[in-house]
Amino acid sequence: MIKHLHRKISKEDNPDQNRAISAPTNESQFLVAGPGSGKTTVMVLKILKFIFVDEVDPSSILATTFTRKAAAELRSRILSWGDEIRQALLKDQQFKDIHPHLRRLDFNQIITGTLDSISQDILKLHRAPGSAPPVVIQDFVTSALMLRKGLFKDEKHHNEDLREYLIQLRGGKFGFNTNEMGKQLLEIKDRVYYDQVDWEELAKEKLNDHPGFEVAHQAINHYLQELEDRNLYDFAMLEAKFLDKLKLNQLEDFLGNLKLILVDEYQDSNLLQEQIYFQLAEAAIKNGGSMTVVGDDDQSLYRFRGATVDLFTNFLERFTTQTNINVQPKLINLSQNYRSTSKIVKFVNNFSTLDHEFQKARVKDKPAIIPERSPPLTEFPILGMFRHDVKTLAKDLSGFIRQIVCEDGVKVKDYLIKVDPENGSPTDLSILLSSPQEESFYNKKLPYYLRENLQIPIFNPRGQSLEKTREAKILCGLILDCIDPECNIQESIEKLPKTAIKNFQSWRQCARKYVKTNPEPSTPISLPEFVNAWQKRQPLGRKTWKRDVPLLDLAYKLVTWIPTMQDDVEGLVYLEAITRTISETALFSNYAGELVFEEKYPDLEYNSIKDAYWNIFVPLATGAIKVDEGLLDTLPDNRINIMSIHQSKGLEFPMVIVDVCSDFRTNHPKNAFKRFPSDGGNSCSMEDLIRICSPLGTPTRSGRDRAFDDLIRHYFVAYSRAQDVLLLVGLTTYPDIPNVATGWTRDNNCHWKELDNLILI
Repeated sequence: MIKHLHRKISKEDNPDQNRAISAPTNESQFLVAGPGSGKTTVMVLKILKFIFVDEVDPSSILATTFTRKAAAELRSRILSWGDEIRQALLKDQQFKDIHPHLRRLDFNQIITGTLDSISQDILKLHRAPGSAPPVVIQDFVTSALMLRKGLFKDEKHHNEDLREYLIQLRGGKFGFNTNEMGKQLLEIKDRVYYDQVDWEELAKEKLNDHPGFEVAHQAINHYLQELEDRNLYDFAMLEAKFLDKLKLNQLEDFLGNLKLILVDEYQDSNLLQEQIYFQLAEAAIKNGGSMTVVGDDDQSLYRFRGATVDLFTNFLERFTTQTNINVQPKLINLSQNYRSTSKIVKFVNNFSTLDHEFQKARVKDKPAIIPERSPPLTEFPILGMFRHDVKTLAKDLSGFIRQIVCEDGVKVKDYLIKVDPENGSPTDLSILLSSPQEESFYNKKLPYYLRENLQIPIFNPRGQSLEKTREAKILCGLILDCIDPECNIQESIEKLPKTAIKNFQSWRQCARKYVKTNPEPSTPISLPEFVNAWQKRQPLGRKTWKRDVPLLDLAYKLVTWIPTMQDDVEGLVYLEAITRTISETALFSNYAGELVFEEKYPDLEYNSIKDAYWNIFVPLATGAIKVDEGLLDTLPDNRINIMSIHQSKGLEFPMVIVDVCSDFRTNHPKNAFKRFPSDGGNSCSMEDLIRICSPLGTPTRSGRDRAFDDLIRHYFVAYSRAQDVLLLVGLTTYPDIPNVATGWTRDNNCHWKELDNLILI
């Protein structure tokens, strides 16, 4: 492996990696893997060692990770490295006795994926004869369904008790709207599943707390009933069904073959997932195998999605107390960092240890990260760029980026900072922010001005809400003008959300303006001709008008007149988000996403279009549909990437620019949760609400402490993405406004008061 894969995994080079990889099949392990420590390499080589050395059948190995992208990378590396080792062994005559076995090896039999995808595949393969396989709806569809079947049913979105309750739970009404109501309800529902709460028992506990909870309880039950009636599952329900099957011994064939369990990103697991993993571990260990979990509590970012980092920090204890397994996993710290320069590693180590209270929330006796990157490269200093206002900051930062990417670079003291002219590209640089939104309710933000100032195009599809992007407005407006040109059906629908009505009008105006500017045909007919023919239900070259028209077909036809949705990488992301919404909502639409045109039965046309309004266009117009992170798997190689810190997790870049305070002009309480929390915020409030009826019990750390812990982890992830150059940017207000990102700790001390640990440019 060392010779052919060029990985330093010997006892001398990296004793911890070597120990993890070379362990026997029956040794369970707890791998605490810091940033850049090669955890994917360890997982892959550990799996290949099991197969080549221990002769474990590939079909008895299960490896999970947190995202589809990470799962695809894990599988790709297993297949490529596995075949590379096999080919090397087949060429070596000293292994000729096992050549027939090597040729028969099928690495595709290894079970890899996210826990959701694995659960779905296993339930599909091991279901009762005659039973239907589980049909799973995506996260962005759950938002639409909660609005349609939970909130809009009985007009709950107008219920003042519900609104007041959700605002109280959320911690304020700033930005509160119908979409936020649906989002809050889904969070409650997910938490109930993730924390293994008795839903009806919780309802009894909270019955007298606030009348709004009872309305929330009803809305969530309506949502769940709709899924049950249609035999649909969201991801939380899917995992719960999988756990039930495991506990009831209804997957014996699957469990009987299972021997090795490997779990990546374990720090982002919840109680439901922990119970699944422990069920799998019991089966694997019974079969003579083991369980290995890999993760880093300092990189746990998903409390808002139900993750419970304590399950990771207390893994060794919980493995003993929550399972029937008597063998204790071995703790191994993977602390050698192969990603970043020693100066970046030192900066990250310093940041993670500033706050003494944070140390109580980390794995006990966790070692510091050790820089091991080779060969020795230029040790650039940590940089800082701070300006009096965001416009000036964007202008100067844009000039800096232009110089290092397109020109002769920037000299900082004795260091020349420049993108490699032969092998580099704009993607060598990434700009990370808490949120990539380009505009807020009141002002334009740093990404907006960067798009305006940078000569190099940026890639920031999440910079605008989907419903406000030009491409979405044109496409959705064209569809509405085709299917309901006079707004007759729209105006006949009672109680449409005001936000939806406002956006429908904006879409139509944008689309009509676009039609006027596109009279020339780019296909055999022009866009105005096509829209006009649709409005009049004319055949468009066909002898008869087609009775059932899939809305998706109409959308794809209209896209042929919108070049930016075909040729521009951001436009393609918006198109994919809209078309996936149309196709996925067909699962619970009464008309399966089709428009029905039948002269004898005009009600069919009316009802199918009304159905499309409620199931597709209202969720889009109210902001319930977001650009899914799964659509961002491939970053364009000719643009500057702007992304949220959450999106950057698992990635690395030669140069990372982190926005630490461009939003903070004053020490205003409304932005405190993003820099110096005064309380636990929505995620911790949700935990406190739900866990009174959870086996986990209520959290021992205060909401404020948990919020501080999460903010430290947030910027720890951001700073540790950098390989060569790390640049912090923001406003010159940084010394006076408490901010975790600039070295403040929860005891109100600023440890980087002068930022003398940065070279200011």
